[in-house]
Amino acid sequence: MTTALPPAAWRRLYVHVPFCRDMCAYCALYSEVYRPDRAARYVRAVAAEIGQLRGAAPRPRPETVYIGGGTPTVLAAGELDALLGVLKRQVDLSAAAEWTVESNPAVMDAARAALLRSHGVSRVSLGVQSFEDEVLRAMGRPHGADDARSAAAALRRAGFDNVGLDLIAGLPGVGAAAWRRTLREAVALEPEHLSVYALAVERGTRLARAVRAGTCAAPDDDALLDALDKAGEILRAAGYTRYELSNYARPGRQCLHNAAVWRGADYLGIGPGAASRAGLRRWTNVPDVASYAAALLAGRPPPRGEETVAPGTDAVERVVFKFRTAEGVGDADADALPEALRARWRTTLRALRGHGLLARAHGRWRLTRRGRQVADAVIGEFV
Repeated sequence: MTTALPPAAWRRLYVHVPFCRDMCAYCALYSEVYRPDRAARYVRAVAAEIGQLRGAAPRPRPETVYIGGGTPTVLAAGELDALLGVLKRQVDLSAAAEWTVESNPAVMDAARAALLRSHGVSRVSLGVQSFEDEVLRAMGRPHGADDARSAAAALRRAGFDNVGLDLIAGLPGVGAAAWRRTLREAVALEPEHLSVYALAVERGTRLARAVRAGTCAAPDDDALLDALDKAGEILRAAGYTRYELSNYARPGRQCLHNAAVWRGADYLGIGPGAASRAGLRRWTNVPDVASYAAALLAGRPPPRGEETVAPGTDAVERVVFKFRTAEGVGDADADALPEALRARWRTTLRALRGHGLLARAHGRWRLTRRGRQVADAVIGEFV
């Protein structure tokens, strides 16, 4: 793909920063340990990729921007400043309703918080995961509970009024009492948003090797489901609404970027390993900083896999992930599918309701509690 993208493709802009200070035991996402030389080339390559996709068109105007990773704030101050500056020069952010940057508490301090705020970043998501120091060390996290509290305080002092915390349920060594303690500690920081993810033992991770070697126990399914239920109970009582399977927010504080993607919006990904969807086109940059930077700095597109999907496949993809959201899938969504798919879609809906995985009310289909426990399998029945 070498042609410039139309303005609509830029509405949801994601930038992947593939660097971390350390590699966590459970993480299977593409990242590598931060190195200044590779980071500097990466920032220049991002500018080149945006330029290629933009072409000679006026600056695109995204509605949301999300910088994730990796750990974007592991970049040195000058590199982070340069990356944010690239976006502001090449993209018109005047219409952006939300600009998120992810961070690890270990690399969030007053100076970085002030830098983000000075560029216009409006939302920060902190990867806290747990408030148990021993558990954090065992999982390779470079921060402790006090770092999480300090990072949140630094963001508040810098003027951020939209802060999210990520937690992981089912971490080894976290029993019911410790999990309740982590949830209460998180609520005490009064974030506007909380994500609660279930621990997965991903192939190729240090955690998977430990489980295979018998030095670490895999998460117990029943205990994990109990932990997720407890999170919902405590967070609802604290005033948070569950708007997606793993996400809770104060009223009006949903993550606009992610919510749009779950509801079927197009998105544009910049950086090594980043994925994009524009109409029927799909492409994913190869997850390798060296080859990504080498191609772009030589004036070529980065290596990437590309495909054009069939209209029916596209239509189903844009609808099916709405099952992850609190509003679910409406009858009108099914009616908008190509006629050849509607009969199978409705048959699958009825079958899943018969198995107690979906419920229908007021013209909308939603996952039941049991359905939420096997959401990926439910979605797989449609895709």
